[in-house]
Amino acid sequence: MVKFVATSLAESEQLAALLRQRRDYPERGHEVDAEIRDRFLTTCAIVVLDMSDFSRLTYAHGIITTLQQIQTMHDVAVPLIQQSHGKVLKAEADNLYAAYSNADEALAAMEALMSQLNEIDIHISVGIGYGEVLLIGDRNLFGHEMNLTSKLGEDLARDDEILLTESAYLALSTPGRQFKRITQAIADVTCTYYAVTGMVEREG
Repeated sequence: MVKFVATSLAESEQLAALLRQRRDYPERGHEVDAEIRDRFLTTCAIVVLDMSDFSRLTYAHGIITTLQQIQTMHDVAVPLIQQSHGKVLKAEADNLYAAYSNADEALAAMEALMSQLNEIDIHISVGIGYGEVLLIGDRNLFGHEMNLTSKLGEDLARDDEILLTESAYLALSTPGRQFKRITQAIADVTCTYYAVTGMVEREG
């Protein structure tokens, strides 16, 4: 395949240049799309974590105390994610974004993280997705599964709740949990997702 953009550029610059090629030369669209997929497409589990009650905490205790809580959440979450074979992509305000190679590791890590944070009275909501996304550099993921995961983690999950996209749920290989299946419209598209409702008691 003819490369339309030099690979020596930073990945964000590569993507920008390829998108301009796609816009300016529509007849090359299929080839440019193939090159974008070749350079950036990956399959992974996506984690979007949101600290609960940011606005309420700020109103009640002030921004400095709230920022201290966010820092504490980061100090607990980042090493746990790294030690559980995950990769922290970025931290933005009270949100953390991470990636795992599979949904099982992502879910187990988020359950462990939620338990540790609860011990110090910090509460989070979590969305987990799984599927093909475009990974640009070390920080940014783009794609339908990323959009769904962000919606679950930032908007739909309640305090101390983990929600999985349908793709993440189907990608799980280990039993031992109970889930609630939920179907509703998200941004005018009907979607199914799953809430972790508890651990299944093991015999013996």
